[in-house]
Amino acid sequence: MYATLKKSTNLLKLLFSFQKSPYLFFDKVKPKDKLEIKKIRLGFKKFYFCYHPAQAKHILEDKKENYSKSSLVLKKILPLSGPKGLIQLSDQDAKVVRQIAGHLMHPDLTQRLSRYVESFIAEEFENFDLAAKNGDAIDLKPFLTQLVLRTAGIFILGEDIKFQAQKLNHAFVELNRMAGESLRSIFSFPFSFKRNRHLKTIHDELDKIIDARLSRNEASLLNELIKKDFSRSFIRDQVKAFMFAGYDTTASSLIFALDSIARDLPVQEKILLEKNQNYKGANYTQAAYKESLRLYPSAYFLPRQALKDDVIQGQKINAGSQIFISIKHIQRCPDVYIEPEKFLPERFLEKPLHDFAFFPFGAGLRICIGAPLAMMEATVVLQKLCERYVIHPIRNEPPEIEGLITAHRKSPLHVRLVRRSPC
Repeated sequence: MYATLKKSTNLLKLLFSFQKSPYLFFDKVKPKDKLEIKKIRLGFKKFYFCYHPAQAKHILEDKKENYSKSSLVLKKILPLSGPKGLIQLSDQDAKVVRQIAGHLMHPDLTQRLSRYVESFIAEEFENFDLAAKNGDAIDLKPFLTQLVLRTAGIFILGEDIKFQAQKLNHAFVELNRMAGESLRSIFSFPFSFKRNRHLKTIHDELDKIIDARLSRNEASLLNELIKKDFSRSFIRDQVKAFMFAGYDTTASSLIFALDSIARDLPVQEKILLEKNQNYKGANYTQAAYKESLRLYPSAYFLPRQALKDDVIQGQKINAGSQIFISIKHIQRCPDVYIEPEKFLPERFLEKPLHDFAFFPFGAGLRICIGAPLAMMEATVVLQKLCERYVIHPIRNEPPEIEGLITAHRKSPLHVRLVRRSPC
């Protein structure tokens, strides 16, 4: 009886620990042997936690037919993605939407978007210059969030949503927070006045934009979906899913990247050397962004669900079980990376030693369709800011991270800017 009580107490402690912070829970249950798959019961479900690139390769490539998207996580993020948004789909409609989005990632269209990003940055130079002149600290988080959301608006809606950005960002952040809270809970709460209020804000704003764009013929995801004669509800779900996925993780990753380079002046100087490079040729700048993504992936874990029984490195995986692949640990694997805790962009001037040791955008057939767009935005932002300013952190410590559905920096990103002398 004592043994049973002790086991139940330990299970409750694990459940409470996961509910308190999923992000830190991955650290807490990490096995000493990195090749071990940790099997844990949380509530009524079995979870398997994976920490090694070989395990990720097995699940995402070698035996990918044995694993699907996690129904548990899909259910938790339903308000953010919509029931028919791409994140939820796995049928022919998903293939069509991915093809449309992939077409819009053509280099010519991405080049057009890069000019928008440059203009959004330039709009802030007057404010940044004034802060630099006065020696004032500024918080880069609101600027980066709005920039990414506005860029997502151009790509998805064909419209600069500058004046809707703050309202939409607040609603998306709150829904993300609620989805994170829901992920930590073993219970489902199907109705929430607060959640419905934020959803109404998003739906109302997106519907206004969709109505205004129906008669226009510009390159955007919305316009291409309209051409396919999808239903209004289907189109809105795609727009909502892309808006969330297209800006939340990118904004978060940019905030981490600026924090990383602010604490490393030599990296800023190397980025400056590429100031005359087109973003596609800015190899070191992209390496710096990738290195920040390695250390601080916005999507810090990849959820999968076993469709059938399987065995991974001697560990039996039961059908129906939830698999959580810890991206943040795999990307710091000492078998692959020398000094894995250090910020060393040079490591990404060459290909990683293992194909599944770096996958911040996911992998396989379900890889994030917006990865090229995120890379372009990050490259342009890092280049333009380092070209004009030297960036100094107010605090030199690594960021404190909050794990919702995605990882976010908890505190503001306060920096001081020093204006470079014009060449």
